[in-house]
Amino acid sequence: MDAKSNLDASCVVHQALNVLASKWLLLILLALTQRPKRNSELQRQIRGVSPKMLAQSLRQLEANGLVHRQVFAQVPPRVEYSLTPFGESIAPLLAELCDWSVTWEAQVQTFQPAAGQQLGCD
Repeated sequence: MDAKSNLDASCVVHQALNVLASKWLLLILLALTQRPKRNSELQRQIRGVSPKMLAQSLRQLEANGLVHRQVFAQVPPRVEYSLTPFGESIAPLLAELCDWSVTWEAQVQTFQPAAGQQLGCD
């Protein structure tokens, strides 16, 4: 991408950011880089996300081809989420974001989340 590129809806970077433009989506992807997880595991790990928002975000990630949803035929039914190869391709970028966050921790901690919002990183 050069300096003269338009950052409008036709730009591939603009389109990619639209797919990832939610902190919940990025946190879910980050959690799934560790290993496949069930909904309840994601809910415990990503503090502050409502069950409804988690479900919507997982559906969006699945629809965009970043996450695979596997249903196991057992009683009670078990559903597990994992990254697709496309989703795994984002892992190095998320690792860089984590490294940046740690390097600049003092400055990052001064960021002000919206009122009542809890980010829940451990």
